[in-house]
Amino acid sequence: MSINSKIQVDSIEAFDPEGSSVNVSYGATIPPGKILTVNGNVNATGVVTATNFVGNGSGLTNLTVATQSKAIAFTIIG
Repeated sequence: MSINSKIQVDSIEAFDPEGSSVNVSYGATIPPGKILTVNGNVNATGVVTATNFVGNGSGLTNLTVATQSKAIAFTIIG
């Protein structure tokens, strides 16, 4: 027998809002069509998957980058 519980809240704050963050020990899921808004930095361990990224991408690291010759070849082929 499975028991499902549901808690609905408008906001969650750390016990000490001045020096702590909220820890979601078992993960969190954002439903499709909803937005997670973060003011400040996001630190992720593991895989981050996105449909797209917004911005110039200058801060992204460890990406496979096409060399200039490959970029020219892709342009000619495309």
